[in-house]
Amino acid sequence: MKDDLNASEKRLIAAFDRLDRSIDRAAANRDQAVPGDGDDALRDENSRLSAELAALHERQSELLASYETRLAETNDRLSAASDEAARLSAANEALTEANRSLMGDVSEDSRYEALEAEIAALRASRDAEIGQMGDIVDALDRMLAQPGGSVKSAAMPAMVESPVASDQALDDTLAEGSLADSEQERG
Repeated sequence: MKDDLNASEKRLIAAFDRLDRSIDRAAANRDQAVPGDGDDALRDENSRLSAELAALHERQSELLASYETRLAETNDRLSAASDEAARLSAANEALTEANRSLMGDVSEDSRYEALEAEIAALRASRDAEIGQMGDIVDALDRMLAQPGGSVKSAAMPAMVESPVASDQALDDTLAEGSLADSEQERG
């Protein structure tokens, strides 16, 4: 962004320098020439420089809008990552607490709570990894952008597939395991 602004600033300064030189020339010509002789050339140069200045301002506005959009997107991703980190931390705290209670109390309820806490921690960890992979894929998509600046798959967001079973399948498996444990205790 800084390089683009510096380049725009340099072109703007060069345009002002040309305008100053043409004003100085016009003033010198006015002193020597007949009144009204160089006014058309000065107006043409002034119009050209005004148009160039307007184009520079427009380009600068476009760049600024583009950078503000990218900054907003980056802030959104940072906020999402922060939320995910907080969720992961809470899941790890629950896992730690469940493990402490498991060490002291070996009841069926504490085992079940420990397993639930571990599953929640694993889900949070998996979600965080999926988010990180999505960020990596997005960065790679931007790097592989076409020359026109558009990304090849701009319509489809980055998706990362996980080989881990779905949450419902995992819950079903746990429920089956707890039923089997109950039947073994009875039998």
